[in-house]
Amino acid sequence: MRYFLQLCFTLALLLFTSQTNAQLNEDGVIGSYQSILSRAGYGNGNGNEELEAAGIQPKLARKKSNEDFVIDSTKTPTKLVKNRPRRYRNNETILDTEEPIVDYGGSYSSPTWGNTQLPNRLGSSPIQLPRSDPRNDFVPSTGCDTGACKPLEQIKNQWQNATLVGRVFGLALRRNYEDDLRFGFNLNGDTIDSTDADFGLMNGFGASLARRNECGKGWESIFWYLDDEVTATLEGTTFTHLTGLDSITHGPSGDSIEDIYNAGCCSEIYRDTEILNFEFNLLRNGGVYELRGCREASFEFYGGFRLFSFDESIRYGSQTGGPINYPDWTVYEIEANNLLTGFQIGCRNEISVTNRLRLVLTGSSGGFNNFIETQQMISDANDYVAMDRSSSENQISLLGQFDAGLSMQISRRLRAQVGYRLLGISGASLAGDQVPYNFGHTYDLENSDVNGSLLLHGMYYGGELCF
Repeated sequence: MRYFLQLCFTLALLLFTSQTNAQLNEDGVIGSYQSILSRAGYGNGNGNEELEAAGIQPKLARKKSNEDFVIDSTKTPTKLVKNRPRRYRNNETILDTEEPIVDYGGSYSSPTWGNTQLPNRLGSSPIQLPRSDPRNDFVPSTGCDTGACKPLEQIKNQWQNATLVGRVFGLALRRNYEDDLRFGFNLNGDTIDSTDADFGLMNGFGASLARRNECGKGWESIFWYLDDEVTATLEGTTFTHLTGLDSITHGPSGDSIEDIYNAGCCSEIYRDTEILNFEFNLLRNGGVYELRGCREASFEFYGGFRLFSFDESIRYGSQTGGPINYPDWTVYEIEANNLLTGFQIGCRNEISVTNRLRLVLTGSSGGFNNFIETQQMISDANDYVAMDRSSSENQISLLGQFDAGLSMQISRRLRAQVGYRLLGISGASLAGDQVPYNFGHTYDLENSDVNGSLLLHGMYYGGELCF
């Protein structure tokens, strides 16, 4: 949680110190991020005022065909007005058209950009879009007095044809467990099971960085992390419920491990789970569509590489209350490490609920190679190891994730998100599933059980900053 707060503080500083014109959606604009024209100040808010001051009347239009959006201009070449300076000076306009219209197709976009580069109707080269004051970017061509010129030229531009979006978020997830596995009991009939050590909500944090351009393409990198531990205890004279421990000898005392566990004065179950996720995806604008009630929606395809690490351990310990030559503590520890690497595909969808509120739906799935390592060990407090068995193998696993959340626009460059996440993995190795039916069977100790599944579900929350 400390690292999550540090990330939030860093992004807050960026929000107040950044001098760029990058921004997220404004009221009434559909999609995650505005198009290049909109971000440059065309068609919304202060951008309209700047264009009107320069003699340009902006117009917001929607895409109604498969044709590219273009910048409209008069059919005849612009003529240089006599005695008028060629460059902008003293807040005066230098354009000679009566009311040229900037028609950029609106700011409709998927979570990438909605528009491609805009071709000039009177020329073959695309028109780049600046982030600086539009009044400083248009001057008449030097050949306009002869009629051999393009209607507009742009100079002194600081190109910004892509936008970075950073996000930090917190996680509060629950996980599933193996079937109840009984480790011990006491004289009162109370038991201690593997699932008595229940994490409840596991808290974690994450961050992402995405870059999207006006062509509807981009990339994103996502990282998130969970780590938690929990302990359950059983008081009173305790006995072990595990079978076959009489076949394992404790060298220093000369007795079996079963004898030592059955002389315990209390028992304990300790669990530790660590989950790490990293993704790198390529993004592609999918398009914009309209739902019933005139609600706009947009979607984005993505696919790429994913690394998912799931490590967990269970320790079953017993404190000795028997003969003096018995160790103070005896511990049976199981570790299961899963490392999934592979590729995934997915889709992200945004639906406008109100001007500022959007429903965000995301789903992905993929096939992964799961490299599994397991280890089972029995040792005492004096570091004597009575048993040590390990194994490793590769397994094909499937991983799917679904997110459903709400996104609230707070300012031009900041929005907050909250939602529900569901993630499932098949072909996983759980620590509790490695405990053998009988410790006398060596085969069960040296071969991993890989038929388990992991399910995570719960809430995510955070914010996005466009810069």
